[in-house]
Amino acid sequence: MPLKTKIQTRPIEDILGRIRTLRQKGDKEIRLSAKEADQLADSLSQVMTRLVHVQDEIIDALKTAQQASTINVEMDGGDFNKK
Repeated sequence: MPLKTKIQTRPIEDILGRIRTLRQKGDKEIRLSAKEADQLADSLSQVMTRLVHVQDEIIDALKTAQQASTINVEMDGGDFNKK
């Protein structure tokens, strides 16, 4: 079942931008408000959930492709009596 909803990545993008700024300024720490932390946690949870779903789809597709490329040959030995 494909997931159709768009992942809210804005909180992740925001924190990455703040980290870039932190590095440029040489600051030693970054602080998040409780609201920002909640939004970041929700966004990361969505990303992780989607990643697991996509990983499962890839594994299933690989299994299907492997099964499709397997050729089974059955031999019954035939009848070796001369006729």
